[in-house]
Amino acid sequence: MEKKKVLVIDDEPNIIASIKRLLTDKNIHIYEANNGKEGLKLTFQNSPEIIIVDYKMPEMNGLEFIKAVQTVKPDIPIIVMTAHGDKNTALQFLKEGAFRYLEKPFRPEEFTLVVQEALTHYALILENEKLQQISKLEHKYSELIGNSPPMIKLYSLIEKIAKTDITVLIQGESGTGKELIAKAIHEKSNRASKPFIRFNCAALPETLMESELFGHEKGAFTGAEKQKLGRFELAEAGTIFLDEIGELSLPMQVKLLRILQEREFERVGGVTTIKANVRVIAATNQNFETMIEQKQFREDLYYRLNSFPIHAAPLRERGDDVIMLATYFLEAYSTEYNVKIKSFSEAAKKLLKNYHWKGNVRELQNIVSRAVILCSGNEITENLLPLETGAPSHFSNLEKLIQEHITEDTLVKRYAQEVYKRCNHNKKDTANWLQINYRTLMTRLGF
Repeated sequence: MEKKKVLVIDDEPNIIASIKRLLTDKNIHIYEANNGKEGLKLTFQNSPEIIIVDYKMPEMNGLEFIKAVQTVKPDIPIIVMTAHGDKNTALQFLKEGAFRYLEKPFRPEEFTLVVQEALTHYALILENEKLQQISKLEHKYSELIGNSPPMIKLYSLIEKIAKTDITVLIQGESGTGKELIAKAIHEKSNRASKPFIRFNCAALPETLMESELFGHEKGAFTGAEKQKLGRFELAEAGTIFLDEIGELSLPMQVKLLRILQEREFERVGGVTTIKANVRVIAATNQNFETMIEQKQFREDLYYRLNSFPIHAAPLRERGDDVIMLATYFLEAYSTEYNVKIKSFSEAAKKLLKNYHWKGNVRELQNIVSRAVILCSGNEITENLLPLETGAPSHFSNLEKLIQEHITEDTLVKRYAQEVYKRCNHNKKDTANWLQINYRTLMTRLGF
């Protein structure tokens, strides 16, 4: 484990020696300074996690030191020690930004406890900053790209809802860019300057889910050695994106429903109610109608999440967007890999447009990346694209159907059922695809 860095500033060597003895077994590396100016130099050189400074020192006292540090490193917790203090002095230290105030001689137990609190406090600050930085860093190819009818409709919806705080549910197949849609909504909203926090509901076991979302207090459970802020707190005043929301357990669905209804929660092991000023955007590739019927998802939560539904269109329905996206990835990867590839051949473009793209934009991105690496010329040809053409399989499938003596009625029903699967079990989208009415669709699907 990496040692914590603590800077101790005192003009009395015996005080520094005492502190070193108290912190010897705490996995801490101590930097020493005899005055404030030397302490400032060590602060800039070593970036300590906490600073312990004496009030009465030559050249620069503790208050002057705090003011100097606050201008450049305002987040570092500073513990001030003095044998000359009173309540008014203590209040002045805290007003200037000190983390804690200790009078000499201090009790060893009190001192080590305050140091541990300061280290925990700084760790939480760093964790918060890290998550916010990650949330603000857009992936290199994160922009929404395309001018097909589904994308034009999507842009219009984003413009209409971005400035509101309405809860959004984005549904669509894997790889269709649901997170990018959520980011676009956030970036055009009044919360754009605040955090965008992503959380994958399928990434953690249920035992850790509540702590990750809502945080926990120190000692809330075995291993909870310090307070932890949850994703909802980290997203304060911003947006939280709950990906794969259908993977939430029923108990966690109840807790999420409370946040959507009451806009409040408690940390695990806590008793303080925390207000949640957070916009919620959720996403799924699952069919909620089926999950609700099977008692796997709460109907009341679904209606709360589905205040404003958005459909992320699969790539195969986006026409020439395939070529536009492929060209974008080609330019990006050519720059990244330092090669000069200008375009796709016409045969390659035809192959890209006719491919089914089960993995959607994510699959296209991987295919183009591979092609750029393998290409030795200035144009990507069809032989560099590991995509199967559709024609031979169509003929073989028809031959198979004839050999099985499949009737026209059975064939129509099978086709409707396959389209229903590809529409993520959305009846409305399936009916629109097949251009039939709802009653006819129900008959073909056997409902």
